[in-house]
Amino acid sequence: MKSNQHFMQLLFGLTEWESGKEQTIRIQDLAELLCCTLRNVKLILRKWEKEGLLRWKAGVGRGNHSTLTIMCDIGSFVTDTFHTLLREGKVKEAVELLQHKNVPVQIKLQLQAIWDSQFGFVAERDKNQHLDVLRIPRNRAFSTIDPAFVAVSAESHFIRQICHTLVMYDPVTEDFIPQLAHDWESSEDLTVWTFYLRKKVRFHHGRIFTGADVVHTVERLIELDSPFCWQVEDIESMELPNDQTILFHLRKPNGFFLHLIASIGLSILPCDVPFSEQGIIGTGPFRMIEFTESRLVLGAFEEYYRERALLDRVEIWRAPGTTSYAELRYQLTEVEAGTDSLEQSENSKDLEFQEQGCHYLNFNFRKPGIHHDFAFRQAIKQLINPVEMIRDLGKVRFSPAGSFLPERSRMMDFEASSLEEARGWLKQSAYQGETLTLFYGEGKKCDDEADWFKQRCERIGISLQVMSINKAEFLSDYPDRCADMAMMGEVLQRDVELGLIEIYKNTCTMVYRFLDDERRAIVDRRMTEILGLADRQRRMKALEKMEDMLREELWLTFIYHVKRRDRYHPALQGIAVDSFGWIDFSRLWVKPFVTSL
Repeated sequence: MKSNQHFMQLLFGLTEWESGKEQTIRIQDLAELLCCTLRNVKLILRKWEKEGLLRWKAGVGRGNHSTLTIMCDIGSFVTDTFHTLLREGKVKEAVELLQHKNVPVQIKLQLQAIWDSQFGFVAERDKNQHLDVLRIPRNRAFSTIDPAFVAVSAESHFIRQICHTLVMYDPVTEDFIPQLAHDWESSEDLTVWTFYLRKKVRFHHGRIFTGADVVHTVERLIELDSPFCWQVEDIESMELPNDQTILFHLRKPNGFFLHLIASIGLSILPCDVPFSEQGIIGTGPFRMIEFTESRLVLGAFEEYYRERALLDRVEIWRAPGTTSYAELRYQLTEVEAGTDSLEQSENSKDLEFQEQGCHYLNFNFRKPGIHHDFAFRQAIKQLINPVEMIRDLGKVRFSPAGSFLPERSRMMDFEASSLEEARGWLKQSAYQGETLTLFYGEGKKCDDEADWFKQRCERIGISLQVMSINKAEFLSDYPDRCADMAMMGEVLQRDVELGLIEIYKNTCTMVYRFLDDERRAIVDRRMTEILGLADRQRRMKALEKMEDMLREELWLTFIYHVKRRDRYHPALQGIAVDSFGWIDFSRLWVKPFVTSL
């Protein structure tokens, strides 16, 4: 394979890719192209001549150039190389080949067809064993999947497949169900919570889970100063009467404690193994096989304490700009039906899901500037009007937002705003033509939205610089120092109530980070009051009031909600969508087609 990649390196440097066509090239240029000495390049060329890949004729004398002729079928060679890269799991190299600017269009179309065929459900054989594999393309780069720092919805979903918490929130019943703890209870004053742990639950490295692992997980959040630290700040001490029991002694009554224990930040990790993001060990239905910048591979955990996953392997491939994410995510590439192509577009079904959360624009009050002027923020609100953005950009699955919750937004009235109204507010402000900086997330969708907003600003005389940031930059202090505004989104977890509180308490969210000390003190005070309320209805009402304050004071302006859509084959069974819009991998299976004789 190394020789093939070396030959591809040669092809990439040539201007002509036509087989049998002689082209002139200097031996020095070939040596530079192949990153080797003149002596070695001659050895390599002789080797390739013997293999029938090319013909090389050295130029003799001044002015006589050397010539090179490609003798192999270039299309077959490139596609064979592409297949080999995919088979060996070299996703990054395969993507680079697919996207290389020198690959002829016809060959690129062949590679794209091969690439697309890799995704969805694939039947593989390994040592005479049938394996069901789900392979998913992903446009964005991977972010951290450390439970203590996870800040992206997709990565949160992956963690749920690898690790479990003591209990899990069920959004259907709005109650808690057992996971690693089979039962629990609290003292009457809600200051002592006792969890009874399952016996014989194994981590992926084979050791039995005990209460010591729970203690380790909590202490790790504190030691790392995790954004989830606030969730354990009420814990005064932890007590282990035996391996299967743990008591949490709290500093004050906390009726919300089960919500916190079920949080993804408290996904249980083993205490006897140093944490490695490339080899996370948990107790979930899938174990991590590989995690690189190119792909994440999960395999079914044979000793899972519940029913074994029906899928044998899940692979998420980093595939920047190569394919349609939603179209290929849950498709089937092979089904034992006695037919070849599945005619995906005809057989596929749509899976629509209303994402909980919204996209918004907020202002960085930790940085001085004109955005502290209420009249200026009013002008921005008129410019970022969701009705007009959705209409102008043709966002058919978007709906206007006036809240973090779609159901609340549906009860509100939205109408288009006028640029004249925006100009009026701008005149009332102290704006003097200064340039403001807007940060936003990666992706074409985000680029289009930022460009649309920038043009709207320019039409009334606001100078705006827009900058896309990746996840690493998002998690750094770069936005806090340099952005005046940000267009971001929050996707709420299955426990919507906890998700709303996280917006204000988690130190990773842009809402929290952009609040100055005075505003942060107001939020902290209200959050303390909300967490002290006895029942969900009162807490949700108080959270609505908090949201109303943000909207009325224009600390942020809501933009839109998203309805996600995936396509899946009708043979796909066990579909259960989580709050992040992903299907639970552990429940998926493919129903074979049965023909009557």
